[in-house]
Amino acid sequence: MLPSTLDPTDFRVTLSDGSVVTPELAALQPNFEYNERAVPVLFGKFGNRLPASDPASVYVVRTEVVADDTPLKLVGPGGRTVSAVGMSATASTSPYGDPDAPASERTGPRLAAAKLTRMSTRGENAPAAFRTNLPNDGVALYGDAAKFRLRIFTTGGFSPDGVLGVKPTEFERYFRLRVRGRNGRTVFITKANRDYRIAGGRLRVVGLADLGRKQDSYDDCYSEDRDNQIDIVLDGDARAMRRITHVDIPGSGRYDPLYNPGGPGNDPTPGVRYTVGSPAISQPVIQALRDPMTVTYRAR
Repeated sequence: MLPSTLDPTDFRVTLSDGSVVTPELAALQPNFEYNERAVPVLFGKFGNRLPASDPASVYVVRTEVVADDTPLKLVGPGGRTVSAVGMSATASTSPYGDPDAPASERTGPRLAAAKLTRMSTRGENAPAAFRTNLPNDGVALYGDAAKFRLRIFTTGGFSPDGVLGVKPTEFERYFRLRVRGRNGRTVFITKANRDYRIAGGRLRVVGLADLGRKQDSYDDCYSEDRDNQIDIVLDGDARAMRRITHVDIPGSGRYDPLYNPGGPGNDPTPGVRYTVGSPAISQPVIQALRDPMTVTYRAR
């Protein structure tokens, strides 16, 4: 998005009871880095905390980009800008669902996309006022081992419980990768810092990035940027990387789900309804090793 064109009046939000509201505020925060400005954050009165099964439940079912005095613009290749008017997204349920539902039925945050590129730090910065958690890119955390970046694009900020931050060392807690091995068989990448031999190539998960700064150790005080991007940083060669097909967030068994802000925290209050965890997710990976499909914009 072109930040100077972002306003709350760019959006029309339709609720499940048929009412239509305009957000009270629209902001880039926390998606403030130069290469992350694809998600606006809207603030307003968008319903209640009742599950969709309750007749009194009110939640967002459609968000549209509409024309105002300064229509929202998107930046494309070569600095070309286009109008975002007409774009929309829909939802079918409330994020305040049944916390005890099986992973396949949870209504928590999902993935919108996953894209594999060669590691680059271009755009990995922000205006001075927003650099508290920077640098947090793969190179800053892992140096020369950061050869490739698998960026997952979430529908909301991911958190272990809605309060704490995700740590760079927690790949194995939430994620696994699906890779196409020899003869088309599926290979699951489940461990970090282990070499996997894939069809004559090598693949290693180094860790997670685009969270917070590198530290010697990580605990519950770890501060991360809480935006809509998390990078799975990889080492190895392109032959193996091209065989990555999906990012999984199983959310059950040995894998924990992830939560939007508003989740239960580590000590939920009885009787209070919180956002629920992510469902079982298997997100196809966009292979972008040749063309990273990124843009750079400088106002003229």
